[in-house]
Amino acid sequence: MYAALYRLGIGAYLLWLLLVVLLIVGRYTPAPSFRLVHLGVVVGAAVLTLIGAGRLLRRGYEWTARRFGDRP
Repeated sequence: MYAALYRLGIGAYLLWLLLVVLLIVGRYTPAPSFRLVHLGVVVGAAVLTLIGAGRLLRRGYEWTARRFGDRP
């Protein structure tokens, strides 16, 4: 199960990177730009931000529990 979720996450991240490249190409070249590409980049950035914030909170909580949990 973990391996499948890991692959799904890697695939979603690679898709987001492709959308970022397409957004840049659509913005700075004569190639057409699509609203769906912009929406995908924004949603992907929001999801990655939430995941990163969650990981920071978890690490901070674990560090705090280790640091101050053993004291009387």
